[in-house]
Amino acid sequence: MAEFEVMPDPDCVKLLRAHSLGRVALVDHQGRPEVFPVNYFFDEGKVVFRTDPGTKLDLAKGSHVAFEIDGWDAETSTAWSVIVKGVSHEIVDPERARRIRAWPVRPIAEGGKLHFVGVWANEITGRRIKATQNAGRSEPPAIS
Repeated sequence: MAEFEVMPDPDCVKLLRAHSLGRVALVDHQGRPEVFPVNYFFDEGKVVFRTDPGTKLDLAKGSHVAFEIDGWDAETSTAWSVIVKGVSHEIVDPERARRIRAWPVRPIAEGGKLHFVGVWANEITGRRIKATQNAGRSEPPAIS
């Protein structure tokens, strides 16, 4: 058994600001989902990540996307997930780009990653799931 909790918005924003690795979900030209891990920074209602030219940048321009982070706290046997839904755009406006390029978006993958993509959050949701059995386990329980 598990206890399910919808997280309030301030908790979701706090987690988005506290982490730097997530996954962006895009839809390819055949209507199939694609998920890419990205390093990101969250501020001003935007998830921002850097990328090189290619599939991710092509699919992200002007698209409806989902962005997700999650985690597991073994001490409390609690899993959590935060999802941002919105429209993504390459950040090319000189003033906006100047400001955002100063944000600490630090990709792990090699390459210049000179293109900044922002996901303007239309919706932010989160949930926590606390395992009521096997507390203190080192791995999260199966969640469906």
